[in-house]
Amino acid sequence: MLRRERLRLAVSGLASALIFLFPVGAANAEETDEAASRTIEEILVTARKREESLLEIPESLAVLTGESIARGNIKGLEQIGFQVPNLNLSMRLDGFPNVSIRGLGSFGNTQGVGFYLDDTQIFSDASSRFGDLERIEVLKGPQGTLYGGSNVGGAVKFVSVRPNPEEVSGKIKVLGGEQGTIDGEVHINLPLGDAGWAMRAFVFGASDDGYLKNANPPRANGMRRQGTADVGQVDEAGGRVSLAGPLSDRLSFYGSFRYNEYDGPNNTWVRELDAHNLRHPNVVNNSIAGKHERDTKAGLVEFTLELDGMDVLWLSSYTDTFSSRYTDIDIREEYLFDLLRPEDMMVTTHELRFTSTGEGALEWTAGIYHSKFEEEMNAYIWWFDTVANPDGTYSGNAAFLFGSEDVSGHWWGDVPDPARELMSVRTPAELRNRDKTHLAAFASMTYTIDDWEWGVGLRVDEWENKTVNRDAQIANDQGDTELMPRLSLTRWLSEEAMLYGLVAWGYEPGGFNLTSFLDGSGLIPFGREEAVNYEVGWKGRWADGRATASLAAFFIDYEARQIEYHLVQADGTAIEAITNFGDSEQYGIEADLSIQVTDELSLSLVAGTIEAEWIEAQFDPGDGSGIQDLSGNSPPVTPDFSWGATVDYRRPINNRVQFMAALQISHNGEYEGLQAWNPVTNPSFTLVNGQLGFLWENMDLMLHVENLTDEGYYNDVQHFINGHDLVGVLGGPGAIVIGTLGQPRLTTLSLSYYF
Repeated sequence: MLRRERLRLAVSGLASALIFLFPVGAANAEETDEAASRTIEEILVTARKREESLLEIPESLAVLTGESIARGNIKGLEQIGFQVPNLNLSMRLDGFPNVSIRGLGSFGNTQGVGFYLDDTQIFSDASSRFGDLERIEVLKGPQGTLYGGSNVGGAVKFVSVRPNPEEVSGKIKVLGGEQGTIDGEVHINLPLGDAGWAMRAFVFGASDDGYLKNANPPRANGMRRQGTADVGQVDEAGGRVSLAGPLSDRLSFYGSFRYNEYDGPNNTWVRELDAHNLRHPNVVNNSIAGKHERDTKAGLVEFTLELDGMDVLWLSSYTDTFSSRYTDIDIREEYLFDLLRPEDMMVTTHELRFTSTGEGALEWTAGIYHSKFEEEMNAYIWWFDTVANPDGTYSGNAAFLFGSEDVSGHWWGDVPDPARELMSVRTPAELRNRDKTHLAAFASMTYTIDDWEWGVGLRVDEWENKTVNRDAQIANDQGDTELMPRLSLTRWLSEEAMLYGLVAWGYEPGGFNLTSFLDGSGLIPFGREEAVNYEVGWKGRWADGRATASLAAFFIDYEARQIEYHLVQADGTAIEAITNFGDSEQYGIEADLSIQVTDELSLSLVAGTIEAEWIEAQFDPGDGSGIQDLSGNSPPVTPDFSWGATVDYRRPINNRVQFMAALQISHNGEYEGLQAWNPVTNPSFTLVNGQLGFLWENMDLMLHVENLTDEGYYNDVQHFINGHDLVGVLGGPGAIVIGTLGQPRLTTLSLSYYF
């Protein structure tokens, strides 16, 4: 009955939205030169791995253009997430993405959404700043057929600007403001001779004190730590160099190399005591500030051979990322126990793709793909054992067991010498090697007859996960071969409008948990998850190209969902793991509308809603409370309703300068936090960003304000796993709520020079 009622509401909402949209299309203006000057520019995308208009693709996707990225000062994942309905996207405090699309995928160590740079999947540093982008494409729903496993929720594609052999051009941008923000970037494009070759380069450097503060309060022994107060400080630098040109009349080359280094906070959670009345403080009084340092080197090469009737493309990439993360696990000013997690990740990908180029009714893409992800983790828990003597000295076991490498100056440079004597014992947490591979063959084709387009696709994807727990000397592996079809049907109502239906499959591979992140005693497997997305929609353009809109309704059958959980067992053992919680279903509607109201004013509106529930989900937390039946509850990170509005106004002051003002409003709906069992509800919040400035032919001066109303919010929130051994310090099991605090109001000023 509940499912039937939700379906009725979804259909009613779809009908209401159509009634709202179509009357706008009926009010077409007469064709005039003035109207033509106000058309919305056509957006080309590569969602189906061939270049097409956004309005021709039978699925729901969102695009952020290079201009909107630059004008909105979009640099981080959180800023992208607020632009797209039914997309939750931010950076976890350990530097990896938190992402879910339509409730698919889940925050934490389970991803489910793929990240790409120039069609190369990124596994180790998706939260890096890429810059110099032509656009960002957000593909919603399972993308298994063309993109493979680890795309069960969708895909986020960063598309960089390619070298242009026609002209020398570039850009220099400097930005500064509150929080000690200093940011600079340089773009340059250089033709190389007359043979059609060109080089493009992008470099940046940024520093930000952040908005998290440590007051260094006295500990239980009365002593104070003398560390930095700016525990959220971030320093980041990097760049990318690309080269492109013809090798012959039919063969062309594109290659790029990028480097990124990140030095920022790690797991500096804000903590609260009342899950029902979140206050969003910015105070993090840890004994030692969490730290994350990451270095990435990556390159790709692409060869394209143009044959009669088809293109043949070869794409290979290599990424090497080293990441070191330090966490104050007890999240207090007391020296109790901490976690150090050095991690090495190497990824190689190869794809051979064939794409039709003819003008006939049949269009197709086919190829083979291979990827390999290799990871080595060397994580240790540091336990502290010390006594404060009356004379102000410390006594205890002062063994400093970092093995052959003394990293004290690297990680503990802001810690006074007495604190270093507190480190007594280390125990293994995650001594792990992990290899994940994919080998796949895929094909997709469309056939057009009259006003109908039929689409069919299939991917055969073989995956394997081999994991070794070096501490327990245990190895395990699992794998399987998945079939992921995709079917679509499009009916063109006119040259400017279409209806479509879509069914698409996706999956996320299985893996292994170390039994406990405190004792590292073994490997426990969790299985793959699968999702099937059923979608119907409408897309159209009217008013002589001055307005575009799309509307989609979807139903998702999500089986064997992978959910991360944290708990303390009855014996006091703390557990961090992933398990297959059960099955869920979700329904939803998405809509967007863009209008060029006048030459000076443009408006866009987006909205999305999701109704979701566990259909069958049981979980034994192992704390003596028995099996918990979650059926009928809401799955984690599934906002009930989100919407956004963007207003852009530009008016010439004279023939040399324009005035520009823009406003972006985004509302994120209420949702249950990371934990499926015993979750914390993250309340809804609304953010307002704005820009104000002047535009010359070769220069911009812009004032940017993020979170204009200074709204307090969390990007993610959950109960902390404070267990029996910490009751005296933390207040008892389940008493602590931790969250990743969002950006408060921030004002910056930027100057851009174009040449």
